[in-house]
Amino acid sequence: MFRRLWSGLPADPEFPVDLEKLGYFINEDDEVRSIQNPDNYFKYFLSRNPRWNDRQRFAINQALQNEVHKRLEKLDMTKCLLPIGTKDPSKPHIPIFVSRDLPLKKRVVVIFGESLQDLGMLAHRVIGGAGGVNKGSLVSIVSELQKQHTSSTDPSPPGIILANMGELIWSPEGQRAVGRFAFDNMPAKSAVHNGNLITEKNSIEGNEKPKFHVHYIFDKVIPHFVKDNVGIDVIGVGDGADYVEQYLDLPVVWETWKKRINCLALVGGLHPVWELRSKDFATEFLKNKARAYATSLEPAGMPLSGPEGNPKTTTFTGMGCLIFSSGEPHFTELTLIASAGLVLDWVQEVAMTPEGEDYANPKFDIVYTDPVTVTDPDWSHWKEGEAEGEMDDKDDEESQIKMEPVEAHGKGSEQSGLVLLTRPDSS
Repeated sequence: MFRRLWSGLPADPEFPVDLEKLGYFINEDDEVRSIQNPDNYFKYFLSRNPRWNDRQRFAINQALQNEVHKRLEKLDMTKCLLPIGTKDPSKPHIPIFVSRDLPLKKRVVVIFGESLQDLGMLAHRVIGGAGGVNKGSLVSIVSELQKQHTSSTDPSPPGIILANMGELIWSPEGQRAVGRFAFDNMPAKSAVHNGNLITEKNSIEGNEKPKFHVHYIFDKVIPHFVKDNVGIDVIGVGDGADYVEQYLDLPVVWETWKKRINCLALVGGLHPVWELRSKDFATEFLKNKARAYATSLEPAGMPLSGPEGNPKTTTFTGMGCLIFSSGEPHFTELTLIASAGLVLDWVQEVAMTPEGEDYANPKFDIVYTDPVTVTDPDWSHWKEGEAEGEMDDKDDEESQIKMEPVEAHGKGSEQSGLVLLTRPDSS
Protein backbone atom coordinates (compact mmCIF):
# COMPACT_ATOMS: atom_id res chain seq x y z
CA MET A 1 0.00 0.00 0.00
CA PHE A 2 1.31 3.43 -0.95
CA ARG A 3 0.59 6.83 0.52
CA ARG A 4 1.43 10.04 -1.33
CA LEU A 5 2.69 12.86 0.87
CA TRP A 6 2.19 16.57 0.16
CA SER A 7 5.95 16.88 0.07
CA GLY A 8 6.00 14.53 -2.91
CA LEU A 9 4.12 16.94 -5.19
CA PRO A 10 6.16 19.02 -7.65
CA ALA A 11 6.95 22.50 -6.39
CA ASP A 12 5.23 25.48 -8.04
CA PRO A 13 7.65 27.24 -10.42
CA GLU A 14 9.04 30.58 -9.25
CA PHE A 15 9.90 33.53 -11.50
CA PRO A 16 11.25 36.90 -10.35
CA VAL A 17 9.07 39.97 -10.90
CA ASP A 18 11.92 41.74 -12.68
CA LEU A 19 12.32 42.29 -16.43
CA GLU A 20 16.10 41.90 -16.45
CA LYS A 21 16.08 38.75 -14.34
CA LEU A 22 13.38 37.32 -16.61
CA GLY A 23 15.71 37.91 -19.55
CA TYR A 24 14.11 40.99 -21.11
CA PHE A 25 14.74 44.70 -21.52
CA ILE A 26 12.99 47.73 -23.01
CA ASN A 27 14.78 48.99 -26.12
CA GLU A 28 15.03 52.48 -27.60
CA ASP A 29 11.70 51.94 -29.42
CA ASP A 30 10.01 51.30 -26.05
CA GLU A 31 9.48 47.62 -26.94
CA VAL A 32 10.14 44.62 -24.71
CA ARG A 33 12.88 42.49 -26.24
CA SER A 34 14.91 39.43 -25.25
CA ILE A 35 18.36 40.17 -23.80
CA GLN A 36 19.70 37.00 -25.39
CA ASN A 37 18.31 37.89 -28.82
CA PRO A 38 17.20 41.54 -29.15
CA ASP A 39 15.25 40.71 -32.34
CA ASN A 40 12.78 38.61 -30.33
CA TYR A 41 9.76 39.77 -28.33
CA PHE A 42 8.42 38.07 -25.20
CA LYS A 43 8.25 34.29 -25.49
CA TYR A 44 5.22 32.82 -23.74
CA PHE A 45 5.77 29.13 -24.59
CA LEU A 46 8.63 28.52 -22.24
CA SER A 47 7.60 24.91 -21.57
CA ARG A 48 5.11 22.24 -22.60
CA ASN A 49 3.68 22.56 -19.11
CA PRO A 50 1.04 25.36 -19.13
CA ARG A 51 1.61 26.08 -15.43
CA TRP A 52 5.21 27.10 -16.13
CA ASN A 53 4.08 29.34 -19.01
CA ASP A 54 1.36 31.03 -16.97
CA ARG A 55 3.63 31.57 -13.97
CA GLN A 56 6.18 33.29 -16.21
CA ARG A 57 3.38 35.35 -17.79
CA PHE A 58 2.22 36.36 -14.32
CA ALA A 59 5.72 37.53 -13.39
CA ILE A 60 6.31 39.58 -16.52
CA ASN A 61 2.80 41.10 -16.33
CA GLN A 62 3.57 42.29 -12.79
CA ALA A 63 6.95 43.65 -13.85
CA LEU A 64 5.45 45.55 -16.78
CA GLN A 65 2.64 46.91 -14.63
CA ASN A 66 5.22 48.23 -12.17
CA GLU A 67 6.94 49.99 -15.08
CA VAL A 68 3.64 51.49 -16.29
CA HIS A 69 2.79 52.73 -12.79
CA LYS A 70 6.21 54.41 -12.48
CA ARG A 71 5.58 56.23 -15.76
CA LEU A 72 2.09 57.33 -14.67
CA GLU A 73 3.52 58.70 -11.43
CA LYS A 74 6.07 60.70 -13.46
CA LEU A 75 3.06 62.26 -15.22
CA ASP A 76 1.82 63.60 -11.85
CA MET A 77 -0.68 60.79 -11.38
CA THR A 78 -0.99 59.46 -7.85
CA LYS A 79 -2.47 56.26 -6.42
CA CYS A 80 -5.59 56.43 -4.30
CA LEU A 81 -6.72 53.39 -2.29
CA LEU A 82 -10.37 52.41 -2.26
CA PRO A 83 -12.46 52.35 -0.14
CA ILE A 84 -11.65 56.01 0.39
CA GLY A 85 -9.88 56.55 3.67
CA THR A 86 -7.94 53.28 3.61
CA LYS A 87 -4.72 53.80 5.54
CA ASP A 88 -3.62 50.25 6.28
CA PRO A 89 -2.32 48.61 3.05
CA SER A 90 -2.79 45.18 4.61
CA LYS A 91 -6.57 45.68 4.59
CA PRO A 92 -8.58 44.77 1.45
CA HIS A 93 -8.33 47.65 -1.01
CA ILE A 94 -7.88 48.45 -4.71
CA PRO A 95 -5.79 51.26 -6.21
CA ILE A 96 -6.86 53.80 -8.80
CA PHE A 97 -4.91 56.68 -10.34
CA VAL A 98 -5.98 60.32 -10.04
CA SER A 99 -4.29 63.57 -11.01
CA ARG A 100 -2.23 64.94 -8.15
CA ASP A 101 -4.04 68.30 -8.30
CA LEU A 102 -7.48 66.84 -9.09
CA PRO A 103 -9.44 69.00 -6.56
CA LEU A 104 -8.27 72.13 -8.42
CA LYS A 105 -9.42 71.01 -11.88
CA LYS A 106 -12.41 72.49 -13.70
CA ARG A 107 -12.83 69.56 -16.11
CA VAL A 108 -12.19 65.88 -15.36
CA VAL A 109 -11.81 62.92 -17.73
CA VAL A 110 -12.74 59.54 -16.24
CA ILE A 111 -11.53 56.39 -18.04
CA PHE A 112 -13.10 52.98 -17.44
CA GLY A 113 -11.08 50.17 -19.04
CA GLU A 114 -11.96 46.55 -19.71
CA SER A 115 -12.61 44.20 -16.79
CA LEU A 116 -9.92 41.84 -18.16
CA GLN A 117 -7.13 44.42 -17.88
CA ASP A 118 -5.10 45.50 -14.85
CA LEU A 119 -4.85 49.11 -13.73
CA GLY A 120 -3.16 51.26 -16.35
CA MET A 121 -3.02 48.55 -19.03
CA LEU A 122 -4.80 48.47 -22.39
CA ALA A 123 -3.38 45.47 -24.29
CA HIS A 124 -0.48 43.18 -23.37
CA ARG A 125 -0.17 42.14 -27.01
CA VAL A 126 1.06 45.69 -27.65
CA ILE A 127 2.92 46.29 -24.37
CA GLY A 128 4.98 43.11 -24.81
CA GLY A 129 5.09 43.21 -28.60
CA ALA A 130 5.11 45.60 -31.53
CA GLY A 131 4.10 49.06 -30.37
CA GLY A 132 5.69 49.23 -26.95
CA VAL A 133 4.89 49.99 -23.33
CA ASN A 134 3.49 53.51 -23.67
CA LYS A 135 1.32 52.71 -26.67
CA GLY A 136 -0.14 49.57 -25.09
CA SER A 137 -0.95 51.27 -21.80
CA LEU A 138 -2.81 54.34 -20.57
CA VAL A 139 0.48 56.24 -20.37
CA SER A 140 -0.04 57.36 -23.98
CA ILE A 141 -3.64 58.44 -23.29
CA VAL A 142 -2.74 60.38 -20.14
CA SER A 143 0.16 62.08 -21.97
CA GLU A 144 -2.17 63.32 -24.70
CA LEU A 145 -4.89 64.44 -22.29
CA GLN A 146 -2.34 66.54 -20.42
CA LYS A 147 -1.73 68.49 -23.64
CA GLN A 148 -5.39 69.50 -23.88
CA HIS A 149 -7.15 72.64 -22.64
CA THR A 150 -9.79 72.53 -19.97
CA SER A 151 -12.07 74.87 -21.94
CA SER A 152 -12.06 77.66 -24.48
CA THR A 153 -11.15 80.10 -21.70
CA ASP A 154 -8.87 77.88 -19.59
CA PRO A 155 -5.62 76.58 -21.17
CA SER A 156 -4.72 74.32 -18.22
CA PRO A 157 -5.01 70.53 -18.75
CA PRO A 158 -8.01 68.59 -17.40
CA GLY A 159 -7.89 66.32 -14.39
CA ILE A 160 -7.83 62.54 -14.93
CA ILE A 161 -9.24 59.55 -13.05
CA LEU A 162 -8.20 56.03 -14.12
CA ALA A 163 -10.67 53.48 -12.78
CA ASN A 164 -9.54 49.93 -11.98
CA MET A 165 -12.11 47.62 -13.56
CA GLY A 166 -9.95 44.50 -13.60
CA GLU A 167 -8.23 44.14 -10.21
CA LEU A 168 -11.19 43.51 -7.92
CA ILE A 169 -9.99 40.36 -6.11
CA TRP A 170 -8.13 40.83 -2.84
CA SER A 171 -5.16 38.50 -2.32
CA PRO A 172 -4.30 38.20 1.39
CA GLU A 173 -1.06 36.39 0.51
CA GLY A 174 0.07 39.06 -1.93
CA GLN A 175 -1.37 41.93 0.15
CA ARG A 176 -2.80 43.50 -3.00
CA ALA A 177 -5.77 43.47 -5.38
CA VAL A 178 -5.37 41.39 -8.54
CA GLY A 179 -7.28 40.39 -11.65
CA ARG A 180 -8.64 36.91 -12.37
CA PHE A 181 -5.63 35.75 -14.42
CA ALA A 182 -3.18 36.92 -11.77
CA PHE A 183 -5.28 35.37 -8.97
CA ASP A 184 -5.26 31.98 -10.70
CA ASN A 185 -1.52 32.14 -11.29
CA MET A 186 -0.25 33.39 -7.98
CA PRO A 187 2.13 31.06 -6.07
CA ALA A 188 0.36 27.85 -5.07
CA LYS A 189 1.23 25.01 -2.66
CA SER A 190 2.34 22.88 -5.60
CA ALA A 191 2.43 22.94 -9.39
CA VAL A 192 -0.58 20.60 -9.58
CA HIS A 193 -2.99 22.41 -7.25
CA ASN A 194 -6.20 23.27 -9.08
CA GLY A 195 -6.23 27.06 -8.85
CA ASN A 196 -7.42 29.35 -6.04
CA LEU A 197 -10.91 29.57 -4.62
CA ILE A 198 -12.59 32.97 -4.36
CA THR A 199 -14.35 33.46 -1.02
CA GLU A 200 -15.64 36.39 1.04
CA LYS A 201 -12.11 37.12 2.27
CA ASN A 202 -11.21 38.09 -1.31
CA SER A 203 -13.91 40.76 -1.65
CA ILE A 204 -13.29 44.50 -1.41
CA GLU A 205 -16.00 46.63 0.16
CA GLY A 206 -18.04 48.51 -2.42
CA ASN A 207 -15.95 47.15 -5.30
CA GLU A 208 -16.82 43.47 -5.44
CA LYS A 209 -17.72 43.51 -9.15
CA PRO A 210 -17.03 45.81 -12.11
CA LYS A 211 -20.50 47.35 -12.00
CA PHE A 212 -20.10 48.07 -8.28
CA HIS A 213 -16.76 49.73 -9.01
CA VAL A 214 -18.45 52.02 -11.55
CA HIS A 215 -21.01 52.94 -8.90
CA TYR A 216 -18.24 53.64 -6.39
CA ILE A 217 -16.33 55.91 -8.78
CA PHE A 218 -19.42 58.04 -9.45
CA ASP A 219 -20.96 57.88 -5.98
CA LYS A 220 -17.83 58.24 -3.83
CA VAL A 221 -14.64 59.07 -5.72
CA ILE A 222 -15.83 61.93 -7.92
CA PRO A 223 -17.76 63.71 -5.11
CA HIS A 224 -14.71 63.27 -2.82
CA PHE A 225 -12.14 64.81 -5.21
CA VAL A 226 -14.11 66.97 -7.63
CA LYS A 227 -16.17 70.10 -7.03
CA ASP A 228 -19.90 69.96 -7.76
CA ASN A 229 -19.73 72.45 -10.65
CA VAL A 230 -16.97 70.62 -12.57
CA GLY A 231 -17.88 68.93 -15.86
CA ILE A 232 -17.09 65.25 -16.43
CA ASP A 233 -15.96 63.56 -19.67
CA VAL A 234 -16.31 59.77 -19.68
CA ILE A 235 -14.38 57.25 -21.81
CA GLY A 236 -15.38 53.59 -21.57
CA VAL A 237 -13.54 50.69 -23.21
CA GLY A 238 -15.16 47.34 -24.05
CA ASP A 239 -17.38 46.06 -21.26
CA GLY A 240 -16.29 49.09 -19.22
CA ALA A 241 -18.37 51.20 -21.61
CA ASP A 242 -21.34 48.86 -21.15
CA TYR A 243 -21.15 49.05 -17.34
CA VAL A 244 -21.07 52.85 -17.48
CA GLU A 245 -24.17 52.94 -19.70
CA GLN A 246 -26.03 50.60 -17.36
CA TYR A 247 -25.20 52.85 -14.42
CA LEU A 248 -26.13 56.14 -16.08
CA ASP A 249 -29.37 54.60 -17.36
CA LEU A 250 -30.76 54.39 -13.82
CA PRO A 251 -33.37 57.19 -13.59
CA VAL A 252 -32.20 58.49 -10.20
CA VAL A 253 -28.57 58.42 -11.31
CA TRP A 254 -29.21 60.20 -14.59
CA GLU A 255 -31.19 62.91 -12.86
CA THR A 256 -28.11 63.55 -10.72
CA TRP A 257 -25.46 63.48 -13.45
CA LYS A 258 -27.13 64.71 -16.65
CA LYS A 259 -26.08 68.33 -16.12
CA ARG A 260 -22.46 67.43 -15.32
CA ILE A 261 -21.45 64.89 -17.98
CA ASN A 262 -20.15 66.73 -21.02
CA CYS A 263 -19.71 63.71 -23.31
CA LEU A 264 -19.48 59.93 -23.39
CA ALA A 265 -17.08 57.97 -25.65
CA LEU A 266 -18.02 54.29 -26.04
CA VAL A 267 -14.91 52.58 -27.40
CA GLY A 268 -15.67 48.98 -28.33
CA GLY A 269 -18.90 48.95 -26.32
CA LEU A 270 -21.90 46.88 -27.39
CA HIS A 271 -24.82 47.86 -25.15
CA PRO A 272 -28.10 47.90 -27.16
CA VAL A 273 -30.15 51.06 -26.91
CA TRP A 274 -33.43 49.14 -26.62
CA GLU A 275 -32.32 47.79 -23.23
CA LEU A 276 -32.00 51.29 -21.79
CA ARG A 277 -34.87 52.47 -19.61
CA SER A 278 -34.18 56.19 -19.20
CA LYS A 279 -35.75 57.93 -22.18
CA ASP A 280 -33.81 61.13 -21.58
CA PHE A 281 -30.47 59.31 -21.52
CA ALA A 282 -31.24 56.94 -24.40
CA THR A 283 -32.83 59.36 -26.86
CA GLU A 284 -31.38 62.77 -26.06
CA PHE A 285 -27.98 62.38 -24.47
CA LEU A 286 -26.69 59.45 -26.55
CA LYS A 287 -27.88 61.13 -29.74
CA ASN A 288 -26.30 64.52 -29.02
CA LYS A 289 -23.34 63.94 -26.71
CA ALA A 290 -22.13 60.38 -27.20
CA ARG A 291 -20.09 58.60 -29.86
CA ALA A 292 -19.14 54.96 -30.32
CA TYR A 293 -15.99 53.59 -31.94
CA ALA A 294 -16.47 50.04 -33.21
CA THR A 295 -14.22 47.28 -34.48
CA SER A 296 -14.31 47.58 -38.26
CA LEU A 297 -12.29 46.86 -41.39
CA GLU A 298 -12.84 50.45 -42.48
CA PRO A 299 -10.26 53.21 -41.88
CA ALA A 300 -10.35 54.93 -38.50
CA GLY A 301 -12.96 57.68 -38.42
CA MET A 302 -15.24 56.28 -41.14
CA PRO A 303 -18.87 57.06 -40.13
CA LEU A 304 -20.70 53.71 -40.00
CA SER A 305 -24.05 54.66 -38.55
CA GLY A 306 -26.20 57.43 -37.19
CA PRO A 307 -28.14 57.24 -33.90
CA GLU A 308 -30.98 55.40 -35.65
CA GLY A 309 -28.69 52.52 -36.75
CA ASN A 310 -27.60 51.29 -40.17
CA PRO A 311 -29.27 48.14 -41.60
CA LYS A 312 -26.78 48.06 -44.48
CA THR A 313 -23.88 46.81 -42.37
CA THR A 314 -23.27 43.72 -40.26
CA THR A 315 -21.53 45.88 -37.65
CA PHE A 316 -23.73 46.24 -34.56
CA THR A 317 -25.21 49.74 -34.81
CA GLY A 318 -28.13 49.65 -32.37
CA MET A 319 -26.44 51.86 -29.78
CA GLY A 320 -28.48 55.05 -30.14
CA CYS A 321 -25.50 57.25 -31.04
CA LEU A 322 -23.12 58.05 -33.88
CA ILE A 323 -20.82 55.11 -34.63
CA PHE A 324 -17.40 55.42 -36.24
CA SER A 325 -14.80 52.87 -37.22
CA SER A 326 -12.03 52.64 -34.63
CA GLY A 327 -9.61 51.42 -37.28
CA GLU A 328 -9.16 48.12 -35.41
CA PRO A 329 -10.76 45.18 -37.29
CA HIS A 330 -10.80 42.46 -34.64
CA PHE A 331 -9.74 43.02 -31.03
CA THR A 332 -11.75 45.15 -28.62
CA GLU A 333 -8.71 45.74 -26.40
CA LEU A 334 -7.01 47.50 -29.33
CA THR A 335 -9.87 49.86 -30.17
CA LEU A 336 -8.74 52.74 -27.92
CA ILE A 337 -5.15 52.31 -29.09
CA ALA A 338 -6.23 52.52 -32.74
CA SER A 339 -8.72 55.36 -32.27
CA ALA A 340 -6.96 57.36 -29.53
CA GLY A 341 -6.48 60.41 -31.74
CA LEU A 342 -10.13 60.43 -32.84
CA VAL A 343 -11.52 59.93 -29.35
CA LEU A 344 -9.33 62.52 -27.64
CA ASP A 345 -9.80 65.08 -30.43
CA TRP A 346 -13.57 64.76 -30.07
CA VAL A 347 -13.40 65.08 -26.26
CA GLN A 348 -11.34 68.25 -26.75
CA GLU A 349 -13.83 69.52 -29.34
CA VAL A 350 -16.64 69.18 -26.82
CA ALA A 351 -14.56 70.92 -24.14
CA MET A 352 -13.81 73.85 -26.47
CA THR A 353 -17.50 74.63 -27.01
CA PRO A 354 -17.87 78.38 -26.45
CA GLU A 355 -19.01 79.29 -22.98
CA GLY A 356 -22.77 79.56 -22.76
CA GLU A 357 -23.40 77.17 -25.67
CA ASP A 358 -24.50 73.56 -25.36
CA TYR A 359 -22.64 71.02 -27.49
CA ALA A 360 -24.54 68.68 -29.80
CA ASN A 361 -23.21 66.22 -32.37
CA PRO A 362 -23.43 67.51 -35.94
CA LYS A 363 -25.74 65.62 -38.28
CA PHE A 364 -23.97 63.11 -40.53
CA ASP A 365 -25.40 61.80 -43.79
CA ILE A 366 -24.53 58.11 -43.50
CA VAL A 367 -23.99 56.48 -46.88
CA TYR A 368 -21.89 53.54 -45.71
CA THR A 369 -22.82 50.00 -46.76
CA ASP A 370 -20.82 46.80 -46.39
CA PRO A 371 -18.86 46.08 -49.58
CA VAL A 372 -20.12 43.11 -51.61
CA THR A 373 -17.43 40.85 -53.07
CA VAL A 374 -17.79 38.82 -56.28
CA THR A 375 -17.24 35.64 -54.30
CA ASP A 376 -20.40 36.12 -52.25
CA PRO A 377 -23.05 33.64 -53.53
CA ASP A 378 -26.52 34.89 -54.35
CA TRP A 379 -28.96 32.64 -52.49
CA SER A 380 -32.07 34.68 -53.32
CA HIS A 381 -33.27 32.12 -55.93
CA TRP A 382 -32.22 28.95 -54.16
CA LYS A 383 -35.66 27.32 -54.51
CA GLU A 384 -35.75 27.88 -58.26
CA GLY A 385 -32.23 26.56 -58.58
CA GLU A 386 -33.11 23.47 -56.62
CA ALA A 387 -36.08 22.71 -58.92
CA GLU A 388 -33.99 23.22 -62.03
CA GLY A 389 -31.35 20.91 -60.62
CA GLU A 390 -33.89 18.12 -60.13
CA MET A 391 -35.03 18.40 -63.77
CA ASP A 392 -31.45 18.31 -64.99
CA ASP A 393 -30.82 15.13 -63.03
CA LYS A 394 -33.78 13.43 -64.67
CA ASP A 395 -32.78 14.48 -68.20
CA ASP A 396 -29.10 13.67 -67.95
CA GLU A 397 -29.05 9.90 -68.53
CA GLU A 398 -25.28 9.70 -68.84
CA SER A 399 -24.83 10.95 -65.31
CA GLN A 400 -26.94 8.17 -63.88
CA ILE A 401 -25.43 5.01 -62.48
CA LYS A 402 -26.87 1.71 -63.68
CA MET A 403 -27.49 -1.04 -61.19
CA GLU A 404 -27.33 -4.39 -62.95
CA PRO A 405 -27.68 -7.76 -61.16
CA VAL A 406 -24.74 -10.11 -61.59
CA GLU A 407 -24.88 -13.86 -61.33
CA ALA A 408 -22.93 -15.20 -58.41
CA HIS A 409 -21.29 -18.62 -58.56
CA GLY A 410 -21.48 -21.16 -55.84
CA LYS A 411 -23.97 -22.19 -53.26
CA GLY A 412 -26.52 -19.69 -52.10
CA SER A 413 -26.05 -17.55 -55.17
CA GLU A 414 -29.78 -17.10 -55.59
CA GLN A 415 -30.06 -15.62 -52.10
CA SER A 416 -26.88 -13.56 -52.24
CA GLY A 417 -28.57 -10.43 -53.64
CA LEU A 418 -25.23 -9.05 -54.89
CA VAL A 419 -25.32 -6.26 -57.46
CA LEU A 420 -22.53 -4.66 -59.45
CA LEU A 421 -22.56 -0.93 -60.00
CA THR A 422 -21.40 -0.09 -63.52
CA ARG A 423 -21.33 3.13 -65.53
CA PRO A 424 -23.04 3.37 -68.95
CA ASP A 425 -21.14 1.89 -71.88
CA SER A 426 -19.20 4.75 -73.47
CA SER A 427 -19.78 3.14 -76.91
